[in-house]
Amino acid sequence: MFYSITFWTNENMMEFWSNVRMLLETIQPGIMLTVAIVLVGALIGVIVRSFKKTEDDENNDRDYEIRRY
Repeated sequence: MFYSITFWTNENMMEFWSNVRMLLETIQPGIMLTVAIVLVGALIGVIVRSFKKTEDDENNDRDYEIRRY
């Protein structure tokens, strides 16, 4: 007896890709919002660190002594 698998037919593949398309269309806004929130949080962190570093650099630049003879 020889059994053949007939899953890879055009009809089954069209149904599979229509289901994938439906999932992507319904899930995509949630994924995009999640990625946007994460990236905005990372960007805010970078901006805050850059300003803190600038303030630290300014404070370190003032730690010198001028002597005039």
